[in-house]
Amino acid sequence: MRQLLNRLSQISLFISGSCIVLMTIIISYQVVARYVFNASPAWSERLSLLLLGYLVFFGAATGVHERFHIRIDALRNAVPAPVGRAFDKIANIAVAVAGIVLIIAGARLTTTLWAFDIPSLGLPRGLALLPIPIAGGLITLFAAAQLFETSDPEIQEGIN
Repeated sequence: MRQLLNRLSQISLFISGSCIVLMTIIISYQVVARYVFNASPAWSERLSLLLLGYLVFFGAATGVHERFHIRIDALRNAVPAPVGRAFDKIANIAVAVAGIVLIIAGARLTTTLWAFDIPSLGLPRGLALLPIPIAGGLITLFAAAQLFETSDPEIQEGIN
């Protein structure tokens, strides 16, 4: 199971990293086209925004798996270890619930707007929203896996 989760995280990170590389290329092209050729392409800004959604949501999913998301450890570290583990469980449950919300709301939004096109790209608007439910699924999966990991004190000690 751990290998599958690691592989999903690697794929998510690859998608996120690829998006930032593509965004850099597209925006560089847009700047050159605008200031050198005085002809900025209409599609470049919209495509960069579409890629930004993929970058953010897949990056967030990877962040949950790698545990580099925002969390405050001061209170957790100030309490006895069993209470700290309870805090970890509560945090993982909250993250999993947030992932479920992303799945449900993202799927509704994606399917509702799929029929409409992004004018400058000619692509379905739902394509720009597709990373929301997918990343929500990954976030839920990663948080649930961590919830079960933290329920075993020996595994928890190996994580820290």
